[in-house]
Amino acid sequence: MRYIGFDMGDGESAVAVYEHGSGIEPVIAPIHGSRSLLSAVGQIGGEVVIGEQAYTSSLAEGLSVRFKSRFTDDPQSYDTIARFVRGVVHALRDAGVYRGGDRFVVGCPAGWNAATRARYRDVLIRAGVDDPQVISESRAAFLYAKYAKTIALDVDLLTQSALVVDIGSSTLDFAYIVDGRETGVGTFGETHLGGGLIDAELLERSVEKSRDRQAIQNVFARSRSWYSYCEIEARRLKEQYYNLSAQDAAAVVKKQLRICYDGTQKLSFTLDMALMEQIVNEPLTALGGESFVAASFAALENARRLTEGQPPKLVLLTGGASRMPFFQAQCRNAFPEAIIVVCPEPEFSIAKGLAYAGWVDENLRAFRAAIRQEVTDARVAGIAAAALPELTPSVVRALVELTLTEAAIPVAGAWRSGDIDTLKQMNDQMQRRIERVLRSPMAEASLSPIIALWMKSLTDELQAVIDPICDRYSVPREEMRLAFTQSGDAAGVRIGANELLGFNIMGTMVGVVVSVVFALLGGGGGVALIAVGPLGMLAGAAIGALVSALGWPAVTEALQNANFPRAMRMINVERRLRGESTKRTLRDALTRELGKKDGAFATGVVKGFTAAFQKYLYQIAAAAEIPIQ
Repeated sequence: MRYIGFDMGDGESAVAVYEHGSGIEPVIAPIHGSRSLLSAVGQIGGEVVIGEQAYTSSLAEGLSVRFKSRFTDDPQSYDTIARFVRGVVHALRDAGVYRGGDRFVVGCPAGWNAATRARYRDVLIRAGVDDPQVISESRAAFLYAKYAKTIALDVDLLTQSALVVDIGSSTLDFAYIVDGRETGVGTFGETHLGGGLIDAELLERSVEKSRDRQAIQNVFARSRSWYSYCEIEARRLKEQYYNLSAQDAAAVVKKQLRICYDGTQKLSFTLDMALMEQIVNEPLTALGGESFVAASFAALENARRLTEGQPPKLVLLTGGASRMPFFQAQCRNAFPEAIIVVCPEPEFSIAKGLAYAGWVDENLRAFRAAIRQEVTDARVAGIAAAALPELTPSVVRALVELTLTEAAIPVAGAWRSGDIDTLKQMNDQMQRRIERVLRSPMAEASLSPIIALWMKSLTDELQAVIDPICDRYSVPREEMRLAFTQSGDAAGVRIGANELLGFNIMGTMVGVVVSVVFALLGGGGGVALIAVGPLGMLAGAAIGALVSALGWPAVTEALQNANFPRAMRMINVERRLRGESTKRTLRDALTRELGKKDGAFATGVVKGFTAAFQKYLYQIAAAAEIPIQ
């Protein structure tokens, strides 16, 4: 798979090509013989021309530059951008660079919201780009810093905290990275602050000084092409000045243009340190009366405030305007503790980062799809169901202790003291009490450690399903290391009381408890005695006669509805319920109920675990990343 990274700048554009598996970094693809394409478009003889062709030889009709910066404010710029992109796509296809099946990734300012990005993508599609992917340019800069071998960075710096600063012709973007994780990238910036403002101001000041000022202004008012042509030349003069001033602070650059529209006018440019200081330090109308230096300082101060919790140890500067010495000095002042690194070819770093982004995103999409396709509900449920017998005994023991202590004994005690009239009422209240107990925090606290241990026992088998998928897609196994919790947080797998109420234990438990009471009422030997002493013997004889006449079920119903005198209730129910015999009976009954292969308990627990695990798995897969290499 090949990935085409297209950095359409307001001043210049670049295209990088990355072929996964080639072992070669993204390569800048020349367009019409130029690695850095002038962001200009026009028409000559009805044919769309771009870059240098748009104003060399003969000036193109409708020549337009700096159209990307107008995208958010001027819908008329959509057609201009579409024509420029169409010209780029045709040039790439003619050169065999852009072929069917290639992934096309285009950058945009970090400050653009989702709606603006969607409109931008629609324009790209209209221009002939197949299924373009639009990502922020600052994210691309981070990926370039992360993967590019041409930047001699200490990997440990990227894995701590870093700030990528991308300043181009029209925008100033930031990408803040903590712990080296791309999922933690915070992007922000200024959508109307870039080096193009300096170009426009240099042109305006040069026109003001010209003897042909009025005539030139008339030409600019009537011909956008000639204005664009002169603005391009102003930018080139600025770039020439900065290149020379890096070696000679007293450098002076000059240029003279001939404007041939309605007659001929001359426009002279002269740029030195004094004029550049004025341009960047004096108020600009485009910035609401703020100077370029003040605006960039404010943006950097805002970045400093946003990152002060964990200040960046590395500040990486990219974008053509990052070469400006005063801007580099501002970055050093704003982040005095950080290492400041300027990309060796800042005009190409975004394009290369976009190409990397195409590969990263495609690979992770395929990885996440494989997780969904291969770690199926059926596969997870099978693992959980096979391990269910290991869970059941611990759950049974916990439920026996919990329900006896918190439900059965208190309710039976209330019957014994006369607060409950009949055994049937005791039966009903006990069922309601057990349900409340199972829904209470006590139940969750009792069951949580049991569930946690059981889930931990499933880890190795589930991990063995996931690890091979990680290996296939170059995702570190550590990124998908399972760590089950019962904390209730977003990454937690939990099975609480609600899942354990999905089976019929109330009848089982209440039946055992009531049978214990019946046995006690019968003196421990069937229906021999209901109470001790002569009265008990008479009552026992009476019941014996009833059994002979009506049978045991009828007597049982009669006993359930009988309101026994207080003297007949003085039996030690609590001691019998706490006895090992009762607990064993209750455990056996619950084990039979919970141990049914297709019973409500097995179905509910397996289904609940599967759903919770899949949610957790997709969350960690969404956060998984390809490592820094």
